[in-house]
Amino acid sequence: MKNRAVVIILAVLLAVCGSAGVFLYVRSADTRAIAGQQAVTVLVAKERIPAGTSADSLKDLVEQQQMPKSSVPANTMSEVDSSVATLVTSSEITEGQLLTKTLFTEQASLAKGISIPDGMIAVTVPTEAWQRAGGLIQKGSKVAVFDTFTVMDGKGNTPSGDGLSKQYERNQSTRLLLTGLEVLSVVDEKKAAEDGDVGKAIVTVAVKQADAEKLIHGQQTGTLYFALLGGKSEIAPGNGVDNRSLFGN
Repeated sequence: MKNRAVVIILAVLLAVCGSAGVFLYVRSADTRAIAGQQAVTVLVAKERIPAGTSADSLKDLVEQQQMPKSSVPANTMSEVDSSVATLVTSSEITEGQLLTKTLFTEQASLAKGISIPDGMIAVTVPTEAWQRAGGLIQKGSKVAVFDTFTVMDGKGNTPSGDGLSKQYERNQSTRLLLTGLEVLSVVDEKKAAEDGDVGKAIVTVAVKQADAEKLIHGQQTGTLYFALLGGKSEIAPGNGVDNRSLFGN
């Protein structure tokens, strides 16, 4: 009888210990889960914020919210601090969008909603629809620029400098001028896009000084064509083609 009582007591103790172990494990798992979903404070746009809005005027345009830490980008802002106090928004921020420090830029680099990348300048080229991929090129597009020009006599595929001559005895050439340029804006000169017409427009791209010189010179001495680049476009500098080599002759 005595041995039976001891066995019962031991069974109860094991059951209690087992239950305690399960409880502690579950509690530990819950703690780990909560830690993984730790809430952090973020700034969210309450309404549309136009490009060029100064950081110090965002008080009534943003609000703080709590979000799981695991779902928030590393550069998300929790407040408008001194690191952006003198900056302005580099592009439009939509309602409900998280604010990150990458959305701000120096006032001097922003013109009419265009943010010019550091170290670059903006250059504008007038174009027809057929010179910009039928109007498919838009703000943010990556493009290559080709130049068609009259060839200097006896100088291979070198521009003559007198524009694109249409005289039949003159040789013309087309060569890749630049590639990998970012389009900052495309502005229709006549607002024809409202009528569904794709016509003349000015294309503004971001370039280094050396590329700006090439782009401007090419515009003055030939005819430029913007080609829209895809994610896997293959393009490289070369001698191009002229009237003599067009068909491989």
